[in-house]
Amino acid sequence: MPMIEQIFDVAPLDEVEEGIFSCLGANERASSYDNKVDAYDMVVGNRFYNRFVWGNWPSAYREFCRQALASSRGGAFLDVGCGSLVFTAGVYAEAENKLIILLDRSIGMLVKGRDRITRIKGFVPNNIVFIQGDVFNLPFKTHVFDTVASFGVLHLFDDKYGLLSELERVKRNDGHLYYSSLVGNNAIGRKYLEILKQAGEVATCHSSESLGNLISTMSFEHKSNSIGNVAYFRSA
Repeated sequence: MPMIEQIFDVAPLDEVEEGIFSCLGANERASSYDNKVDAYDMVVGNRFYNRFVWGNWPSAYREFCRQALASSRGGAFLDVGCGSLVFTAGVYAEAENKLIILLDRSIGMLVKGRDRITRIKGFVPNNIVFIQGDVFNLPFKTHVFDTVASFGVLHLFDDKYGLLSELERVKRNDGHLYYSSLVGNNAIGRKYLEILKQAGEVATCHSSESLGNLISTMSFEHKSNSIGNVAYFRSA
């Protein structure tokens, strides 16, 4: 398992909450999501909401996370935009012998995620590190992670090339990239994404096909599959 000092490209990090560190300046740390954490969890974590609107059970999200984590094979693993770990806490809590960096823009989300891990394990394992950071300017050296993951983040931004390029930058040349995105593959998905877009919660709506076509024009060799209104991508 690599030492954490080998990963970061910035120093020092400020501990802003117990066990949570920020690489952002004091005046940059507030996030609109800080006050939405409980509401976010109530909606996003609802299994029937996920099944009806997005055509997925939460078990599909957990399984994709397990596959991503297993691909790192004891090296360093990064989850970009980890959120509150509403689906992934159990997977991360049981992982050993690999450095797991969980990064999000919102301190509130990170606190919720930390508390979830603590409830499962009774403590936060030493191999799990919570970082507040910018997904478009990751505080890590180039090509240091065996696996980089980003679950349910891509649909939030129109600058998909900027996000994917940054994920690729910190991934080892022989490493793995796993990410997922909400898509509008049927009328329900398209309608709900349009509602979220009007509320400023997501970017331009794509189907799996249009998103895959867009990504293919960016020279990324990523393969994908879809379940309902969720597209799952892996580096080829």
